[in-house]
Amino acid sequence: RYTLLSAAGGVSGTYGGLTGALATDATPFVDFQLVYDANNVYLDISRTSTAFADVASTFNQRSVAAAAQALGSGNPIQDNILFLTAPEARNAFDMLSGEVHASIHSGLIEDSHSVRDAASERIRAAFDGVGASSVPVMTYGLGGLELAPATSENFAVWGRGFGAWGHLDSDGNAAGLDHSTGGFLAGGDAAVGESWRLGLISGYSHTSLEADDRASSGSSENYHLGLFAGTQNGNLGFRSGLAYTWHSIETGRSVVFPGFADSLSADYDAGTFQAFGELGYRINTASASFEPYANLAYVNFDADGFTENGGAAALSSGDRSSDTAFTTLGLRASTVLTLGTVTATARGGLGWRHAFGDVRPDTALAFAGGSSFAIKGVPIAKNAALLEAGLDVNITENATFGIAYQGQIASDAQTHGFSAKLGVRF
Repeated sequence: RYTLLSAAGGVSGTYGGLTGALATDATPFVDFQLVYDANNVYLDISRTSTAFADVASTFNQRSVAAAAQALGSGNPIQDNILFLTAPEARNAFDMLSGEVHASIHSGLIEDSHSVRDAASERIRAAFDGVGASSVPVMTYGLGGLELAPATSENFAVWGRGFGAWGHLDSDGNAAGLDHSTGGFLAGGDAAVGESWRLGLISGYSHTSLEADDRASSGSSENYHLGLFAGTQNGNLGFRSGLAYTWHSIETGRSVVFPGFADSLSADYDAGTFQAFGELGYRINTASASFEPYANLAYVNFDADGFTENGGAAALSSGDRSSDTAFTTLGLRASTVLTLGTVTATARGGLGWRHAFGDVRPDTALAFAGGSSFAIKGVPIAKNAALLEAGLDVNITENATFGIAYQGQIASDAQTHGFSAKLGVRF
């Protein structure tokens, strides 16, 4: 109870009522009432029967609302939410959710294809596969190190720079996520037996992630290592591989709503394991070559637990894991072009990718002194069209440059990536 007015000579009459933020229907969690006696006017504030979760409209909002209310009186999170309007409360629940820690799973799982794509393409190139780069590789033969065709049977060393950016749309629960990655991959492979090729791939990349609607961001330093193998038996080709990526993740977010402000940060390690296999069948025509193919990939993302640095809105979490699989059916094509005195290989492809498993990653989070609550991140697109295009140009007799584009387009997500190679004979 708060005393608004005291008069020794007494109080007569009444106020017309409360308006604005003190109006009964403006603040669903508390009730304001004017009370009078002979000499005073009081403002009584009482808790209504409306639970925080009653005004929430999404899964994440309801989870945060229940956890915030359970913190009890005296906690700055609960005490400030009590006096919010329903729209302000929903915004507060979103800002408090820490959903970036779940959405990071989606961003890094989406970007994992860069490693397996590079390994698969190198195997295809080694067997003069359809749609593979024809840029020469560095080999070691009887004459020592030299630049040789991608199909050389000698031990070969190669590298490629790559970059990609994309966006995962909001599903109405989690906010949309922008993600971008850039890095370099290098590998070495050699002939094994009569028709197999076995190799290693390694590299580094940096990923940036932004969930602007939640004032949240993250970054990851990624270190890649993998093993790949493949063969060509007549027109039938097989490629496979295993890879692991070590992630060093940092996050930052701001939580701001009326009466409350906090800045949070965290850093933790994570890892991505992936395995893939692909079958393709080559079809040659007079003007071009084609390859229908089927690809299966499994991706496991594991993240360590963490505790955010910050104030009352800081969250903690235990270890988290997501398992996702991708199937792809597609068609590749390539042809050799002659442009005056310059020869070039043009290549392209079209495919359909289906994702299943943990396409909507979730994580368990908790406020200090509170019980855990579930938060769902932005989902990976279940179905996406894959677009590929590339051109390898023999710039001079001793130099070949190759550039390639790969896009993943869905109704609720898209990713665009480029890679480049250069082969120069000295």
